Amino acid sequence: MLRIRDLTLGYGGREPVLADLDLDLGERQFASLVGPSGSGKTSVLRAITGLQRPDSGLIDLGIPREEIGFLFQDDALLPWRTARENAALGLRIRGASKAEALEGAEAWLARLGLAGLGGRYPRQLSGGQRKRVAIAQVLALRPRLLLMDEPFAALDAIVRARATQDLLDLVQREGISVLLVTHDLEEAIAVSDVVHVLSGGPRARILASRAVPIARPRELLAVRGHPVFAPPAAPALARP
Repeated sequence: MLRIRDLTLGYGGREPVLADLDLDLGERQFASLVGPSGSGKTSVLRAITGLQRPDSGLIDLGIPREEIGFLFQDDALLPWRTARENAALGLRIRGASKAEALEGAEAWLARLGLAGLGGRYPRQLSGGQRKRVAIAQVLALRPRLLLMDEPFAALDAIVRARATQDLLDLVQREGISVLLVTHDLEEAIAVSDVVHVLSGGPRARILASRAVPIARPRELLAVRGHPVFAPPAAPALARP
């Protein structure tokens, strides 16, 4: 699905923010790239989509770029369009008729628990509902690869957990490959098949890549009690 070799990214001739990155993503695999602010995580996603030109290195995509979906941290919904119209926007840009696009959008809104809310405007929706509309907009395009830039960071903990679980279930059923960038290591372990850990920048690099041996499908609440996620504490030493 995706192969990256010796990727170096910088800005305007300054010292690279990230250097010599190697990363592989397989079919139906969920991977996370974890690192501190300034380590070039978002730049990697931008380079994959062609929005940023690498200083050097190879990005080998096994699919056309049109089959990539991008879920941003901000939902970026158009305030003058309804939830249904926002969810249909990508389909309209792709050339679908208005009726086809709205029908497809309505179906995805229903799958994300927003049945009956398609006529509301973004200002009439909660933060979690707006995020679900943004997800519907992306998934309606049937991407084979989904890039996510900390999409749930602005949500409170309960809403974030629900939205993450819904998305996890959907990408599992649809067979979508995912690359998530986040600074939250616990989140990465909970959702991913493999986690890549970046050092700080400049010239950030991958410090470690680890597979997560937790079976799918996953329930996030159960995952956090899994021994791989939270190994049992060592017994306390008895006092002499």
